[in-house]
Amino acid sequence: MSISSSLWTTRGIGSISLLLISTAAVTAYEGRDESGAHFNLVAEWGEYGSKAGQFKYPCMLAVDASSSVYVVDQHNHRIQKFDAGGRFLHSWGRFGNGPGQFNYPFGIALDSSGAVYVSDMDNHRVQKFSPGGEFLKAAGGYGSESGRFKHPYGLAIDSRGIVYVIDTLNYRVQKFDRDLNFVGAWGSQEEIGIKTYMPHEIAIARDGSVILSDRQNHRISIFNPVGKLVKRFGQYGEGPDTLGGRFSEPHGVAVGPDGTIYVCDRYNYRVQRFNPAGVFEAAWSIRGPKEDSQQYVLGLAADAKGNIYVTDQYRHRVLKYRYSPSAPAATGFGAPGRVRK
Repeated sequence: MSISSSLWTTRGIGSISLLLISTAAVTAYEGRDESGAHFNLVAEWGEYGSKAGQFKYPCMLAVDASSSVYVVDQHNHRIQKFDAGGRFLHSWGRFGNGPGQFNYPFGIALDSSGAVYVSDMDNHRVQKFSPGGEFLKAAGGYGSESGRFKHPYGLAIDSRGIVYVIDTLNYRVQKFDRDLNFVGAWGSQEEIGIKTYMPHEIAIARDGSVILSDRQNHRISIFNPVGKLVKRFGQYGEGPDTLGGRFSEPHGVAVGPDGTIYVCDRYNYRVQRFNPAGVFEAAWSIRGPKEDSQQYVLGLAADAKGNIYVTDQYRHRVLKYRYSPSAPAATGFGAPGRVRK
């Protein structure tokens, strides 16, 4: 399937910053800027359905140390596991409220042992599984008390094994140990962000900072582990000529092995790349087989090799990209993009 990609980067010249755009209609070679940086589509898989390897509105995803990919298949109420190339390996879950069952699961994260944690959104809980999908424990229930949730969305795990969960409609982040025992919470609507509607996804930076996508304020917020605001970046912008660093409802967020921050810019149909300080570096658009077929990117994950995985929710598929600061050798796929100043 041919996919079209556009690339934005900023180049500083003295005090002047230029926007460079390159475009190409390609199969695997996705585009590059004038420095040679490129985003290469190396794998894609999935289609609409309920069979193994098919999806109904995939949401978040996570990658383990062996590059196996776990995908939240939300409307099939299950988790699917694939190898790094998209070959189906295993799945578990079905609709319900019992152990190992789901009611619109959303977020997913893995700890250092490979255990899988899933936010079971409309059951208002988090469930823990073995790497093979065996149910281990659940925590939560509807409410505002400590350890309870109102529609948990994203979750992430730090290097100490602390599980951070976005308790969306309680406007807070709750923290649990590996066994899902409550250990603390921070945040409120005012602390997470004035008029923060539905904080959405979460990631942990290399220094332990907590990164939140502040969806309807169109920005990214970074906190220390106890909830003190460290930095914010981004503002609203929508449309094909929108500058990097502007968002239209950011959703998935991920941190690469070098500390790079990636953000799904949902209604600009693209993924943006920032350095660890939050400075915009580049972005690429995600489109379907027709140039005007814009896709709703939602989930985002990075593996230890720097590959980027994206869920294209309404086309029911997963896309795998590789970023490189220099152009690859000729592959026979497509042609380099054009640079316009």
